[in-house]
Amino acid sequence: MGLSNYLGRFWYSSEPMFGVIMVVCFTSLLRAYPGVAEQILGTILLSALFCCIAWGLVDGIFYAWEAHYELDKKKKIQAIARSEGGEKARDLVEDNLGDTLVDLLDEGDKEQIYQIVQKKAPGIDLGKVSLRDDVMTILIAFGLVVGSSIIVMIPFLIIGDVMKALVVSNTTGIVLLFFMGYWREEEPAVGRKLITGAVTAFVALIITLVTIALGG
Repeated sequence: MGLSNYLGRFWYSSEPMFGVIMVVCFTSLLRAYPGVAEQILGTILLSALFCCIAWGLVDGIFYAWEAHYELDKKKKIQAIARSEGGEKARDLVEDNLGDTLVDLLDEGDKEQIYQIVQKKAPGIDLGKVSLRDDVMTILIAFGLVVGSSIIVMIPFLIIGDVMKALVVSNTTGIVLLFFMGYWREEEPAVGRKLITGAVTAFVALIITLVTIALGG
């Protein structure tokens, strides 16, 4: 199983955005108080890091919880299809397929798919969500949020001028999100990947500017 399969490709690439945006929100305070920027830098970076740690852990736990929830829904459909069948099982199948492409088909095609799923459900091996899966999910979410936040903090550790480090940090975050957007795009065409990366970076830039305008 690929690492992105634990969170899904969308959220796997979105978690670093949370880390970057969190750091930007904190470090933008340096712009509001340039006179004491050096004195408060350590406190701001630690505060941002601890918030990202908390965010990563909470998100990871919720992703793991969601995996169990989704598996329980499938097991419920399977159990009802085995023991009762009939309209109740069919309704559960319809509810679970309601947010998929199936919902866009005409009524006859949808009904045919519902009946097939209901008929095949009792024999499907649903597998399980193991403790290892839970731990991996939490660690991946944690690593993505905290890892991205550390990357954006690095300029403050190697550049002596706090204001210059802030510009480099913001730029680093935007570039990082460009690559995450590039990776997220599932179409193989490079042009499409570049567009998705650019849009992601542009959104990050807008968020950064808004954050700065609001004073951090």
